[in-house]
Amino acid sequence: MRAKRRLFCIITTLLAVILDASVLPFTGLNMSYVPRLCLVNAALIGTVLGATQGIIYGAFAGTALDITVYQPAGVTALMYTLCGLVSGFLTHRVRPWLVTLIPSVSAFLLYEAGMAVYTYFITGFFPGGKIGYALVRVVISLTLTQILYLPYLRALKPSKIGKGRRR
Repeated sequence: MRAKRRLFCIITTLLAVILDASVLPFTGLNMSYVPRLCLVNAALIGTVLGATQGIIYGAFAGTALDITVYQPAGVTALMYTLCGLVSGFLTHRVRPWLVTLIPSVSAFLLYEAGMAVYTYFITGFFPGGKIGYALVRVVISLTLTQILYLPYLRALKPSKIGKGRRR
């Protein structure tokens, strides 16, 4: 079972990297509104399997994107790792009916804020005009997370399903 979980996580992460790096930029879509599929994948893995797995696959996806197309080495890997950590950490601290909402929104907002700070330090100005785009990306990513949560939960089948938190 562990091998199937790992294989599923690796395949979905690689698929998200390929889509983010080489397919979506050439579709003609406005990239300001396109969600980061690797980020959605890391948040889902963190939500379903916990913070450790979210960190591992977030770092893997971020490093792969850093190598292929994105910012200087480490920026995307750091942000995706933090998002996997936040989504996995918050999953066990919220009510069961909020398990896909709070961790995902927190992770996506953390990513957008971190990239805005990175842009500020690189360019010297805060990208205030891009806040609307960032919020739209957060909503689209959250919708995608809501749609994909149950298939991920079914495919990964963590051993703690339905146990909730102990008091």
